[in-house]
Amino acid sequence: MSVVEKMKKKNKKTKAKPPSNKRGRLTLLEFLASYNAEAKRQFGLKVEIEPELHFFPLPVWAKKTMTQLGKTIMKPILKLRPSKKTTCQDFGKIIGILNRCITFFRKDAWKIIEDEGLDEISNEDWEKIQPSDQLRAYVVKSLGRPVADAETLEDLEVELMERRIKEMEEIRTRAFQFMSQRSAKDNAMFHEGMAKGYEMFLNEDGQFCGDRGRTEIYLELISSLHEIEKMRRMLPARKDSDLYEHLKPWYRFPNRREDGVAWLRKVCDEISLYMTGKRGRPSGTRPALVF
Repeated sequence: MSVVEKMKKKNKKTKAKPPSNKRGRLTLLEFLASYNAEAKRQFGLKVEIEPELHFFPLPVWAKKTMTQLGKTIMKPILKLRPSKKTTCQDFGKIIGILNRCITFFRKDAWKIIEDEGLDEISNEDWEKIQPSDQLRAYVVKSLGRPVADAETLEDLEVELMERRIKEMEEIRTRAFQFMSQRSAKDNAMFHEGMAKGYEMFLNEDGQFCGDRGRTEIYLELISSLHEIEKMRRMLPARKDSDLYEHLKPWYRFPNRREDGVAWLRKVCDEISLYMTGKRGRPSGTRPALVF
């Protein structure tokens, strides 16, 4: 083996790992990567996990929740998978959804950030949620260009967002160029589908469309995965009423507490989320989730 080959082999072994949360807890990027991977798997899409992000498998109930979301908010989109039967109206719906996403990132996202008070979280608290060194490394890799140390993370984030929005706008432009070569009848179907697609996935308030009776509670359960898994491992065992009390500040349940707990228990049964009983808390030496 030559000296060059030996050096390459040594460098490969000692290559520094990308920055991550030194406390050993999952960061926001890693948390979202796990959800994203499971969502793609449930929806039949190709799963590509970033090698520098720690991935953890979701519990059974969370996987089933993602499946249920595929039957509600994602159902209209999954129906539009390109096939031989795809019509100009279907094509228009796809571009309509894309166009609504552009509006969401341009306008709605910032309003939601302000309404939820996310812009008021201190830098210290954000560092606990998502270390800036890992986030910067992820953004730099996504940009795919040399980045100077003097360039701020905020500027890089804006550049990445603008680039992704521009990519969506280019797809929209190519769609209109393609339709300009079709007949008036095809264009009429395309524009009709585009209008429907604009309100098919996100409504005018930037909220998901679909089965509102289930979608909102599913999203609340998913967002509370860490807390729920901790509750399921506690002794004495927590009950459905404890889960109800945890979710109550963020979800509008029926007026009577008994009705709310009963309805929540029904929802949890559908996704195999059991707080107590024979199929309740995880058994054995299964390691607890660390965040």
